[in-house]
Amino acid sequence: MPAPSVFVGLELDADAYAGVPCWSGGPSYWAHTTVAVAYELRYATEVQPSMCNGGIGKKTLIVIAAAMARYADWSTGRNCRPTNDQLAAATGFCERTIQRAHECLRLLGVATEVLRGRQRTYTERMASWRMGDRHRGWASVWALHDNPQINRVIHSLSPHLERSPVTTTSPCFRSPITTHTGARARHHGAARRRAPDEKGRRLASRWRADPDTPPWARMYTTGSWAGMLAAPAAAGWTPADLTALVADWLGTGHWIPNAPARPIALLGTLLAWHTSHNSLSDRPAALDEAREAQARAAEQARAAAAKQARREHAEGRARGKAAATGPGRAAAFEALATARKRAAHRRTTAAAAEQAARDEPVAHARRARRGANDFYRRDLWR
Repeated sequence: MPAPSVFVGLELDADAYAGVPCWSGGPSYWAHTTVAVAYELRYATEVQPSMCNGGIGKKTLIVIAAAMARYADWSTGRNCRPTNDQLAAATGFCERTIQRAHECLRLLGVATEVLRGRQRTYTERMASWRMGDRHRGWASVWALHDNPQINRVIHSLSPHLERSPVTTTSPCFRSPITTHTGARARHHGAARRRAPDEKGRRLASRWRADPDTPPWARMYTTGSWAGMLAAPAAAGWTPADLTALVADWLGTGHWIPNAPARPIALLGTLLAWHTSHNSLSDRPAALDEAREAQARAAEQARAAAAKQARREHAEGRARGKAAATGPGRAAAFEALATARKRAAHRRTTAAAAEQAARDEPVAHARRARRGANDFYRRDLWR
């Protein structure tokens, strides 16, 4: 009966393999051809300087890759979940060598770690123990896949025999009368090289001068890029569209080396990938440019509104200053002064009348008292 750990596994998200390719030739072809060719092309120049702790030999890597391929789905190369102990037991190498092989396969671009191994949580460990599984961690989940650039190299190196199914015409039916290329050249003159597409050349020139352009785009001249960029230039593409296309390719999980072997062919692959679900009229940077244009329009509207508000405020201040120094203001202040004088005169007259009304009884009382005092004076009656 299989071990309990066979029935216990960590489920992946629905989009865990989004953007991750599959292998095309099965486990043996992937391990002995794809990995071997990728090692020969990239290990010495790109992978070995980037590895953290030492390197790994080609034979060792192929042995470990073949052991990993036995645990993957045969049709896709996905769901590869061997533990380091299982690989060590199958290959005879130590755990550190297994880890270096994982790192090398990832840097070669032929394997992707869709789920990194980790310790199980308490709940996961209790659930595993109920199933009879005593392991305390989850193994990494790998997707073993092809690399488009490696595939092109493999196909270019694969010989096809003359009578193989690849040929479309049997050599027995070839015409015995041929026109040699040299004779045609002598009679009709040398073939003229077609001039590069002008729109494509201008787009290439602008793209190479753009500071956001990848460095590998400057490895070739504008004339070399013109043919590949002719169709995008005719569709109205800009350097921002080409840079956005590269960013979209990387954002979907693909990988581009710092110095691709064939940058023009790489861009052709990116354009073919874009046109597989879009058309050239659907520019990659169109949404970003529309968003930036909308933001600029909103900023210009805010600036215009602020400028209009400042203008209206300045006009109001000018009208206020003009009103403060005009003849109307002087006439108003003159009328106000006259009214104030009249009010003060009325208040003064009223106060004087009131004071006179108070003084009259007092004066009368004083006069009456003066006569009474004379009646009581004895010196006046002698």
